[in-house]
Amino acid sequence: MKRSPSTSRARPRASAAAPAPAPATPPRLVAAIDIGATAIRMEIAQLGPDGTPKTLESLSQPAGLGKDTFTTGSIRRETIEESVRILRRFRKVMDEYGIRDPTAIRAIATSAVQEASNRDRFLDRVFIATQIQVDCVEDIELSRLTYLAVRDLLAREGGTRARDALVVEVGGGSTEVLLMQGGHVTFS
Repeated sequence: MKRSPSTSRARPRASAAAPAPAPATPPRLVAAIDIGATAIRMEIAQLGPDGTPKTLESLSQPAGLGKDTFTTGSIRRETIEESVRILRRFRKVMDEYGIRDPTAIRAIATSAVQEASNRDRFLDRVFIATQIQVDCVEDIELSRLTYLAVRDLLAREGGTRARDALVVEVGGGSTEVLLMQGGHVTFS
């Protein structure tokens, strides 16, 4: 059927534009560094929307921090420089992942650094060379971190509400013991 020139077409109604989809938030990447008595370790993880970490990369390099501290009371200059070399390599990996925000990096040192008479020199040298802020953890914080590390595993294995659990973490310079009863830590 042919339209006459006077016939108008129905104009589409103006409708509210559909909201544009929110831009996808890039996944948050974080790094965790453990400077222990026998090794320096780093995990790179991606945090899910609920904060659950998914490990993307794990690195570990031997370091003789405990040998120095527990035999002489201080960390030798050579060991400090080797630790700095390791942490510079770890820093390059973080940079490759785009992890530059200091709040996305948690670095802790345990007893080998904490008990060293020159721990401040070690911590200053690491920061100046890498811009990584390292915190020495006290025993109570180490116990809390040990608990957090095993909490999800214990829950998957049937939880601890109905039974007791003893968690023992043996490190190169210390041993942590947690007694859990009824789902709570009762001794550390």
